[in-house]
Amino acid sequence: MANAPMVFFSVLAVYGAVIMGIAWWSYRQTHTEADFLVAGRSIGAVVGGATLAATQLSSGTVVGTIGFHYMSGVSWAWIWPGMWMGWIVAAVWVAPKLRAFGGVTVPDYIAARYDSEVARVISAVLIVVAYTVYLSAQYTAGGIIFQALFRWPFFAGVFIVAVMTLGYTWLGGMRSSVYTDFAQALVMVLAFCVAVPLLLYRVGGFDVMGRLLTGLDLRLTGWYFSLGEITVFALAFALSAATAPYQIARIYAMRDVATVRLAIGIAFVFQAVIGSVALIAGLGMRALFPVLPTPDLASSILALQVLPPLAGSLLLAGALSAIMSTCDSIMIISAAGVSHDLYGKLIRPAASEAEKLRINRWSVLVVGLIPLALTFIDMGLMQEIVVDYAKIIASFFFVPVLFGLNWRGGTTAGAIASMLGGFTAFMTWWWQGPNYPWGIDPIFAGVFSSLILFVGVSRFTRPVPRAALAPFFEAPD
Repeated sequence: MANAPMVFFSVLAVYGAVIMGIAWWSYRQTHTEADFLVAGRSIGAVVGGATLAATQLSSGTVVGTIGFHYMSGVSWAWIWPGMWMGWIVAAVWVAPKLRAFGGVTVPDYIAARYDSEVARVISAVLIVVAYTVYLSAQYTAGGIIFQALFRWPFFAGVFIVAVMTLGYTWLGGMRSSVYTDFAQALVMVLAFCVAVPLLLYRVGGFDVMGRLLTGLDLRLTGWYFSLGEITVFALAFALSAATAPYQIARIYAMRDVATVRLAIGIAFVFQAVIGSVALIAGLGMRALFPVLPTPDLASSILALQVLPPLAGSLLLAGALSAIMSTCDSIMIISAAGVSHDLYGKLIRPAASEAEKLRINRWSVLVVGLIPLALTFIDMGLMQEIVVDYAKIIASFFFVPVLFGLNWRGGTTAGAIASMLGGFTAFMTWWWQGPNYPWGIDPIFAGVFSSLILFVGVSRFTRPVPRAALAPFFEAPD
């Protein structure tokens, strides 16, 4: 791929022009805070499904998942049933009530359901903290790609990804994010569907690939991870997918409940296609290149040394698409926590729409720039960071969201104890890893602590007023 830079920059220029065109159109359509944060609730099922899939398929998929399949073989694919179970939970027990409620942010739901501005603040702060770390992981993936392709300094790639994503997110907010996600999902599918057949041809087909992998390590075509490890990974993705704040923000942006359910089905299709080809890509690269400095380089080496220039450039564009589609989602949900939930609800409730819109845009810049500092810290393999993020979100958010929507008994004190207790338990266990106390993974410590505190504290504290329950439950007979 000797002429890779020229071809890649040509593809990137076309891709960037499309993205910025969408951003400028979105900017012209954005006049209020609701336009910026939930796209005026105008998103249909096809675009909605694509954005749900693209948001979930982050650098953890294009860089991390391919890398984990390179490292561990077939068994990592068992995390997908966990992810899909999470989507089913969201479609049946979470999304309908949240969309019918019609909030703007997840802390809006927390504040309304538990009749507490304190609970709103706690949830907003925890979201910003968790997503700051996750956003730095997305930037890191961009740095890896540009470093592998051009031998540029790592931070140059980080800076390019940050600036590109900040640019279109600042302009158009959620509408820009959703429609660019749609374009990015199409790019990802196209890139993989071109790259994988070419990779298989280079390897010699599935039979040859299987023999090569078996010769390297029997675990690559069998079980690399234990059943317990796979269960933990799948559970982390299931619980986070069911109640992830950046997914809920997209649910708010859709037209109605029927649209949300159809969009989740469409997201299944996107994920199934991309997950399958990511598996083949990781296995094929291990067969061709048995020893790489780090598994996270597998996707970049595939683009650089295996594929023709145009196909390789498409794959790299797909990788950047996956990264940016998650970056923009994180920026909006984190910025909303600062601008809508803290500034708009507590500091300046009487702010005009113009002021709210301005604060939202400044918040995007702030929450988008802070994580740059974390990219200098080596936090491990990309997929490991994604798994840890999924675990921490599940630890403090799964119980108060899912149980709060489906159990009348949850109280204000129970929700606050659940969020703080789940977060604290997770961090306490996580800091003592990898030798966790009593062999309990942090996700179990976090989720079970959150659940016990939610139920236990709710049983002995004052119930929330009936008016707070009314948007989420039918009136009792």
